[in-house]
Order: sequence, then C-alpha cells, then structure tokens
Amino acid sequence: MNILRIFLLVTALANLLTVYAQNTPLKILAFHNPDENSSHIEFAQEAISFFSGFNGNGELLFEHTSDPGRINEKELKDISLIIMLNHIPLDNNQQKVFQHFMENGGKWVGFYRTARYANEEWPWFREFIGGVSCEESIRPALPAKLYTEDPLHPVCRGISGNFIAPANEWHVFSPGLRDNPYVSVLLSMAAESFPGKDIPVAWINKKYNMVYIGMGHDGDSFSNPTQNLLINNALKWLITPQNPLKEKVVAAYVTSWKNVMPDPTHITHINYAFGHVNDSCNGIRVDNPERLLEIVALKDQKPSLKVLLSIGGWGSGRFSEMTANDTNRESFSRDCRRIVDEFGLDGIDIDWEYPTNPGPGISFAPEDTRNFTLLMRDIRRNLAPGQLLTLASAASGKFIDFKSIVNYVDFVNIMTYDIAYPPFHHSGLYPSSLTGDLSCYEAVLAHVSAGFPLDRLVLGIPFYGKPSPDFPQGMNSYGKLIQLENYEKCWDDIAKAPYLKDSTGKIVCNYDDPRSIGYKCRFIHEYGMKGAMYWEYEGDDDKGSLRQAVFNGIFVP
Repeated sequence: MNILRIFLLVTALANLLTVYAQNTPLKILAFHNPDENSSHIEFAQEAISFFSGFNGNGELLFEHTSDPGRINEKELKDISLIIMLNHIPLDNNQQKVFQHFMENGGKWVGFYRTARYANEEWPWFREFIGGVSCEESIRPALPAKLYTEDPLHPVCRGISGNFIAPANEWHVFSPGLRDNPYVSVLLSMAAESFPGKDIPVAWINKKYNMVYIGMGHDGDSFSNPTQNLLINNALKWLITPQNPLKEKVVAAYVTSWKNVMPDPTHITHINYAFGHVNDSCNGIRVDNPERLLEIVALKDQKPSLKVLLSIGGWGSGRFSEMTANDTNRESFSRDCRRIVDEFGLDGIDIDWEYPTNPGPGISFAPEDTRNFTLLMRDIRRNLAPGQLLTLASAASGKFIDFKSIVNYVDFVNIMTYDIAYPPFHHSGLYPSSLTGDLSCYEAVLAHVSAGFPLDRLVLGIPFYGKPSPDFPQGMNSYGKLIQLENYEKCWDDIAKAPYLKDSTGKIVCNYDDPRSIGYKCRFIHEYGMKGAMYWEYEGDDDKGSLRQAVFNGIFVP
C-alpha cells in the first residue's frame, strides 16, 4: 500500500475543506463491527487509519466507535457525517434514530457490508439504499475494472473513465437500481469484468445526503489512488456547503430588433443582443442603442437586475482581425469599459461564434483561440471591479482555451441548443437515440473536461423549436408551436425532451417546454451549476410559461 499517496490525498482534502471552516470542527463519526470476519475487520482498521488523517487541522474531527449505542439523538446532534465501515447490529430504537438523522439533513457514507441492512427487517433502509437488496456476492475477492457512469458528478471528479479497483467481493443487487428514479449510479462494473451482469458499485439516492460505495474488503482497499480519490470526493461533496441561491443566474437574451419590453420579475440578468466589432476593428457598434437604454431602465423596477451588452452573434465578424492586433484589441477593450459606463450596464458578454471556425462565414485564423484569451484578459483589465465579463460558448466546448480564461470571466453561457436537426433533439438533456452526437449533459462535460469550473457554467435553454423543412414557416417559437393542431405531442423520457410528429409519424419539430425545463433545472441543481440562460425572451407564450419555469426551477428547487 502506498502510504505517501494516501497521506497526500488526505492532506489535499483537508486543505480544500479549510475554506469552509466553521467555529467548531465538523464532526465525522465512523462505526465498525469488531465481530465481522477478518477481511472486513482489516478493512475497518485501514479505513480508520485513512480517515484519522483528517485530524489535526482544526476543521475536521474524525472519531470511530464499535458501540452502536452511540446512535442516539444526543450523540448525533453534533455529528455532521456518519460513516459506516461495515455492518453493525442496530436495535429498533437505533434504527429509528438513524432514520431521523438522515431524514433531517444528516450525511452518510456506507461501504460494502452496510448493504446487508437491506436484507434485514428494516424496510426504511431498503428504500434508503435504493429499493434493493443483495441478491448475491461474487466470490472470491477479485480486482475488477470499473466504469465511471457520471463523470460530471463531484464524487467522480478527476476519476478516469475506467480503472482497475482492488480486490473485493462484489454485490449483485435486485431489483435493478436503474429502475429507481432517485438513484444516480456513479460507478459500475465494466461489462468485461463479469459478463452478463449489471453491477452498480457506487451510487447516491437523491432523496438523502448519502453515498454508498460497494467496496471495502480488506486493507488493500486503500492501495489504489483512484479509489482513494473517489472516497475523498464523496466526503468533500457531502461536507462542502452548496452555493446559496442568491448567487444563481437566470439570464434572458433580449434582442435589439424586437419591441416587447421584458418583464424583469423572473430574470436576474439580461444580455442585450447585439453589439458588434466596428468597421475599424477597434471599438463597438451597438444595434438600436435607444432600446438598450430602455432595457437598462428596467433596473428602476428591479434594482438587482443585471444588464450586459452581448457583442457578436452568428455571422458577426471582425473579431479575428481585431484580436490579432495588439493596438486594436486594447482599444476595443477600453471601449467595452466606455460602453458599460455610458449606458449604465453591469458588464459585457462576448458572443464570438466561433474562434478558428469558418462556419458562420466570418474571418478566422488559427491564432483565434490564443487571441480570444488575450481579449478576455484585456477586457477584464479595463473593466472596473464588480463589472461582469461573460461569454457564450459552443455546446461542443471547442474553439476556446477554457483553462486560460478562468481568471478573467465570471461565468460561461453554454449554447446548449441548435445541436441537431429533426429527427434529433436540438437540446436534449441526456443522451438517447434521438440526441445525435451531443446532449446537454455531454456539452457540460466537455466544458468541465476543458478546464472550466462547473459552478460557473450556465446551461442554455431554447425558447424555440428546431423544425424540419416542411414545418409551418415562422411557427417554431414556443408561443406559436403550441397553438398548432394536427401534430402529435411526444416525449423522450431518456433525453427528457418533447417533440412533435406529423400525421405520418415523422418527427417535424424538437423543442423545450415547462416539463423539460424542470428536468434541466434539477440537473443544474444536482451538479451545482451557476444557473440557466435562454434564447430568447420573445419566444415564450403570452403567459410566460417558459421563463417562469426557468426562474422557479432555479430559485424554488
């Protein structure tokens, strides 16, 4: 076992948690059973050594006990997290106390043998663990190749797509965990390890603050740095406080060429579309500046409202020429500050579609990506403290060096729409047979993999449908397409996306509705994203069904 690696991982977690310091240490209490068989006793001993590394920094206090009597209301009142290292006998009263602890916000990590509770006369725990019981255990203990099912989840952060886990007896559960909508499987057995068996290994039940890790056979369980990182991630995710709701974003793109004034009630940010790089490539031209002033005046109704000028848009060029010249780039960046101050804005949103890409029919060059970073640097340097700098990015996560701009931009609006044409969804949340090459999940993963923090990513939502050529022209905004008759409304329960079929069964329009937006907002909360944005405000119906669904989904989860 590599003790140095374990020490470094434990130290790293302790350091990361320092920022969340409280006046008193967060208390972790681990339970273990000295009457288990030797391999599980050995695991508990090694786990105690591993977790004891948290002590000494003043922020965490790890204790362990073999006394189930410590599961009582008085004892657990000050406990932040319970770890169950193996199965310990609990009487009825102790079971009730643990249930009360978890149903009132308690946090729990359970290892391999704790799944035995699901086979006992404890119906609540069976629901808690995922509605399953242990059907069998694969013996003898063997290493196995595990597959990371949810690389976006904080527990899986930094975990490779697959890795060889140390020797373990592997539980097979029945019925399948995937039938439970509250369960999210994080790791599972790779198909080649035990062919013909679906074996989830680690998962969460979204109704509780819990992680079950189906590992823990002997001391070798801590010999693998990847598995140790998984365990550290689980504790960090449970202990770390979530972003407060006041920091969330609901951003509406409002266009310069339409007349309706947005109602700011259900909006935190407005991105006014558009400004452009001027003909001289050294400043900004604003479309319909009178309308922009009217939009800014909405702050009189809602002082907390933020208004940004979005510069660019599809087919808006001269970015490549401007950024390639140091003098022009600096002049443009200073003009960003002038525009913000002159119009009373809160910041700038850059919508260059896209660096290095010839698709929009604008100028491009191989150096665009590097120059984009320089542009972000220069704009940030010229903006005043507190003034926002954001950008709109392609769903693919391509064209921008995200690692290089992390310190310059406040958040990134991912354009998770226009991904495909019918019959494929243009904004499906999860991969399905109808999402084509990309889904919203995969788009967010691409940005995280490219090096941008998940908690500063904003998910894009379309207020329009993507129609086939034979769909009624000009009727694809949500407010119009829902009025159409003679189309069958359908639902893809895997992608969580609606679509329309014509009388022949052909898919003719893919779109979002309040139901799909609800799923997207749950996704945003589940993964700790910054919020949601949508294109564009006037695509909604007269009742504001979509914008209310977005706002309520973000602020009333």
